[in-house]
Formats: sequence, C-alpha cells, structure tokens
Amino acid sequence: MKEPIVKRPRVQVRTHIFKVVFWLAIAIAPTSVAAGDLYALVIGIDRYSTLSDLKGATNDAKDVAQTLEAIGARKVTLITDEDATREAIFSAWRALTERAGENDTLIFHYAGHGARQPAILDGHEAFDNMFLLSGFNETGPGVNERLIDNEIGHLLAEEAEATVVFVADSCFAGGMTRDIDPSLPANSRVAQVSLDPSEDLIPQRVEALGEVSEKALERVVWLYAQDQNKVTQEYRIKDQVRGALSYAFSRALEGAADKDKNSVLSTAELKRYINRTVKRYSERRQRPEVNAGSRGLSIPIPTAFGGGTEPVSTGLPGLSLYRTPDFRLPQLIGVKEVADKTRADLILDGEAGWLYNRAGDRVTRISDEMSAAALQGAIDKWRFLAFLAELKSTEDPDVSLRDGSRVYKAGERVTFQMVSGSHKNILLFNLAATGKIQLVAPVRSGGRGLAAGKLRLERTERFTSQVVPPLGADHLIALSSPTPMPGLVSLIKLANGTADLENLAKDFRVLLDGQQFGLDWVGLYTREKDETP
Repeated sequence: MKEPIVKRPRVQVRTHIFKVVFWLAIAIAPTSVAAGDLYALVIGIDRYSTLSDLKGATNDAKDVAQTLEAIGARKVTLITDEDATREAIFSAWRALTERAGENDTLIFHYAGHGARQPAILDGHEAFDNMFLLSGFNETGPGVNERLIDNEIGHLLAEEAEATVVFVADSCFAGGMTRDIDPSLPANSRVAQVSLDPSEDLIPQRVEALGEVSEKALERVVWLYAQDQNKVTQEYRIKDQVRGALSYAFSRALEGAADKDKNSVLSTAELKRYINRTVKRYSERRQRPEVNAGSRGLSIPIPTAFGGGTEPVSTGLPGLSLYRTPDFRLPQLIGVKEVADKTRADLILDGEAGWLYNRAGDRVTRISDEMSAAALQGAIDKWRFLAFLAELKSTEDPDVSLRDGSRVYKAGERVTFQMVSGSHKNILLFNLAATGKIQLVAPVRSGGRGLAAGKLRLERTERFTSQVVPPLGADHLIALSSPTPMPGLVSLIKLANGTADLENLAKDFRVLLDGQQFGLDWVGLYTREKDETP
C-alpha cells in the first residue's frame, strides 16, 4: 500500500487536527470566488466484521453523494461497507487530487464508527482519534483497517491548490449529555476497542509521517458531528435513520445555508446552518464543530442550485409511532403506527409508563387511563417541533440552559439564557410535556407585554424558573424580530393554556411568511427529585 505523500515540510509541533482551534478567525463573508469544480470522496459504513453494525451511515453517504451529483459535481466517488478499505480510500482520494486545481473544492466525507487509541507521536495530546473501516479487527491483519487522524491530516494536505472540506459524521468518546433508556434502539457511532500491536503496522507509518504543519492545512474546512467527548447518535430524520451532521451538510449544499443568496457558502454561513440544524434534529444531544484553516474559505454552489430553500411545511407533519403490545392505542391524528422501534419517531412504552422521543428521552408520562385528547396533545407537541424545524428563519437567537442540556430534578432552579445578534424584540412561550402552550414573562424586568420583551444585542439575557410537574420534557420557544410582533403575541395569548398546536402552526405560517424573524428553542428534561438516572 502506498503511504500518504507529504508535499510540505514537517514541523515538530504537536497539533491534533480534530481538536485544534486555529487562531485565524472564520470568515464573516467570502471574498469574490470564481466558481470552480466540485470533487468528492464519500464514505459510509454500516456493516462491520467485528463491531456492532450501524443503520444510517450508508444512508448518509448516499444522500451526500446524490446531492453533490445533483448540484453538478464533476466527480463523486462513493465507497460503502466492505469496499471501504484503506487502500481504496487512499487511491480514490489521490485520483481526485490529481484532477482538482485552483478554485476547485474537494470534499472528504466519512460516516461510520470512530474510536480512540493512545497517541502514537509524543506531544500534548494523550489520544489519537481513528476512523474504523468495515474490515477492522482488534487483532490480526484487520487491525490495520483504520485511519488515524494524523494520516487524514497528511492526506488532506496533499492538495495544495483547491479548498478541502472534511466532514466527519462519527465520534471518538462515550460521554452523553442525557441518559438513554437501554431498551430503546439508539445506535451510537463510537466503539471501545483494544488494539493488539503484534500485526499493527500503522504506528510506524505515522511515525514516518511525523506531524502535520498548520500551514499545510490552511485550505481545509473541518466539520465534526460532535464535541470530542460526547457520543454521536443516529436519528430518524425524514423517514430514514441518519446522522444529523450529514443530513445538515446535504441540505447546506442544496443552498439552504446560503443566507445571502450569492451561490457561495462561506464558512460562517456553513457554521450557522450546521449548528442550527444539527441541534434541532438531535434535541441538542450534539454540538457540531465547524472550523476553518484560514480566512475566506468558501464553497461555490452552481448557480442553478444556489440560494435553495428548506422544505416548507403545509401543516403539522405526521410522525411514526411504536407502542408496546400492553398499551391500548386510542384513535389519534397525525401518527402512523409502525411495528419496528427503529422506524419510530415516538415510542409508547406501556410497561414503563412513558412516551419517548427518537433521541431516547422520556418526554411525558402515559397510562391506559390517559384520555385520547391528552395523548394527542403530547404527540402534537412533537409534531409542532417538527414543524418548527422546517421553518426558514432569517436569524438564529441562541437559547440555552446555563447548566447544560442535562436532566433536571423537580424543585431545582433552572436558568435559561438568550443571545440575539441583530433582533431586539423577543417572543417567548413554553410547550409543556402535555403539549399545552404556556406564556412566559418578559425577558427583562420592566419589559412590556405578557410574552414579549426586549434584548440587548449580543448580550446574554437570563431568567430563572423552577422545575414543577408535569415532568418529562418542556420546550422554551423563542421568536425574535427586528420590530415588535403584536400579531404573534396575540396568537400566544389566545392559545395560552390550550394544546391547539395545529391552528397555531397554521397562524404562524401566515404571519411569518416573508418576514424577517429568528427562531430557536431548548428542551428542559426533568425527573422526580428522588429518582436516579
């Protein structure tokens, strides 16, 4: 097998390519960009010889590849499952770098299992991140069917002219923001492995390569699915098991991230869209990272596809629902019952007495005595969140929990915080676990209006609340705008205390059509005070 070719001089400074935050700022807006060609190597691995199989990695790869072909990429190489070997990957990448030139863009996309091993080279990093290929084994020749981050860095650095975009829909550690019920089907893209060194040839290859210089990576944009210490899950998105990063990246390429409609994706636009979309579809279990090696890196989108839009909902979308046989399901609207948990957006577990979302969170208590209207309200709450996920906002106020997206206990004080970039007006309302709409007091003391307030631009505003029943999952919704929104405030006042989310969605669509607005929300997951995770 050929070794990665090093085109730039090595420096002996340890720079872990998956953790470095370059001192150079990400571009706020791109400079004038000549439209070059797109080339891509797209890898997706579901089937593993010795590791647990995944369900969405090949879906990711096929979607990314199809999107690139649809927007006119000059060459897309798709490699999946058993075909994804080290030799095939090195060979395919070099074939693309030989064709690419100045103003072109090369994309290296990987979806599959990741893992960590003790660092091979001496330096300030304790671990190397690795991508595990289909034929990987902890022992024997299969131990070499993996890629080390250092090797990836050298591979990407071989391209000296084109912009390179590296997308890693994987993870390397096993921490989680919130626990998942072990009975639920939640695949994660991380593997705990122990390597047998007897036939491991990669350490000597890495040592021969040495470190990668930062200068050699100046033309690289990095997209990672998750913070390095957290798990990357697979989710059900648009009727498929998917990785949230890959889904967001495909939609960004279609033009949904092109905020200024100039047929060019700047790293700032990419970061904004990826962060927003991934956190929405993962219920904030994932915090993607988007970094760039230098100013001005961007991805031209062919004119015919530039400025695309996200899909527009015509009503509350339908969801798939799985129920355990012991739960009697009443007549419900907007749900399709499925017999496979892995194909469900929501899971009704009668024995546990909980409704779960697709991310593995307990969201509301259930029982056979629960009225059909109450269950419909709890389900419509998740249909409404799916509706919000499809709204095309023009700005993203950042709404979060000061102490993180963990599970909070009854009686605990919780601090919400908000930041707005350019909109001073904010409208807040809560969706309870039962689907009821609840007004929220003004953001700042002295603010006018029952559910509206003012924000100081780029300043963090906070307010504190307390966890009270019903427990499960509440969602604080924030809508921002450059001018006050009396119509929206009136809608929330009218809907206060009800679970009429179908009509609220219809009214939102009418009032927000063609308007400048920002949108964000955060889930507050709660349990009993004496309950352990």
